[in-house]
Amino acid sequence: MSSRRWSATKPASAGFTLVELLVALVVSALAATGIYEGFISTSNAFTQTKAEGNAWQQARTAMTMITQAVESAGYGLPMVNCTQIYTNNFQSQGGGLLSLAPVSAQTPTPAALNPYDPGTSPINAGVSTYELQTVTGGGSYGSAPVTYISKVSSVNAAQVDVASSVALATSDIFLVALPNASCMLGQITNTNPSSASVVFNSGARGSNFNLPGGFSAIDPSVTPTQIQRAGFIDLGQTGFAVDNFYVGYRFNSATNSYDYNSVPSLYMQQYTTTNNMGTPPPSELIARGIVDMQVEFGYGTRGSVTSWGPPNPSQPGRNVDAVKVALVVRDTRVIPNAGTRAGNIIPIFKNAVPAVSYVIPNTLPANKTTGCLDGDCSHYLYRVFKTVIPVRNVIWDQ
Repeated sequence: MSSRRWSATKPASAGFTLVELLVALVVSALAATGIYEGFISTSNAFTQTKAEGNAWQQARTAMTMITQAVESAGYGLPMVNCTQIYTNNFQSQGGGLLSLAPVSAQTPTPAALNPYDPGTSPINAGVSTYELQTVTGGGSYGSAPVTYISKVSSVNAAQVDVASSVALATSDIFLVALPNASCMLGQITNTNPSSASVVFNSGARGSNFNLPGGFSAIDPSVTPTQIQRAGFIDLGQTGFAVDNFYVGYRFNSATNSYDYNSVPSLYMQQYTTTNNMGTPPPSELIARGIVDMQVEFGYGTRGSVTSWGPPNPSQPGRNVDAVKVALVVRDTRVIPNAGTRAGNIIPIFKNAVPAVSYVIPNTLPANKTTGCLDGDCSHYLYRVFKTVIPVRNVIWDQ
């Protein structure tokens, strides 16, 4: 058998040409760019989604609190036509008069505790945010007088006889309507069931709600005959509560001032008879990032709204059958180009006369940035949330 010798030839060395390397680099760069842009896009989408969720959460919390307050407004309050309610407690605080309108709203004044106003330079020229107030009664008897005044010895005295004092208790807040469309708000300091007398002293031995001089302090011309048979409305020991919602800045307790570089937020103050209705109570943070609150009232009778318009002091509070609330919510983190729109104007009430809008500021001073980076608020996410709330206690329309 013969043998055959096999021989192997060593292959030539393999490699990439310069053109192939350049093509590979270009393809890799394009792929890396695509991946990076995809990552940035995903990151921005995640950030915007998170901002959207935060805006919804803050708006939902704010609207829930406002809705509960408006729907409860007027409950337990008397159906009396008092254009002016006098009480010493308010007069001692520099106020003097009180309104029991179940729902009211006004723009902030320079004397406000927290003078936030998007209508001031350079934000939203001509447009002011609103403060919304609701009043809820605390009496068990609501609008009906518990008893009536049977005898008045003197209009200067701090004592009257009533038909029955069984339902009355010391420290109860009461309301008496006078012939001149004014009312006296007072507090019972003592009762005598055997004689059915009610005492409402003022000063150190009495209550700060009571006026020195009794009924004559309200109307010097009033007579005992006019007061006799007047209804004695008992509001209970809790009297009533006033909830005040407003947009403001964070309070800095270290400097005893407001931080105008903080993010505007919705706050609530609750005034009650226990905190004397004159001393400002602490503000409670409701929702962060609320930069504007606009309010429209639905005017009508017995729950039927005939017209919408801004809160009008000339319109009696009992004619308000519904409240339209709009909140402008701004996210707290920067999202490039998120707030950019035509003229940086956000419409709120398009059908109002004039129309109400919010202008996104972009040149705020360093000491009043309202929480925007470098005073430019155009790179934040904005959303407008609206709701219509019926004033359920239509007894005010009777």
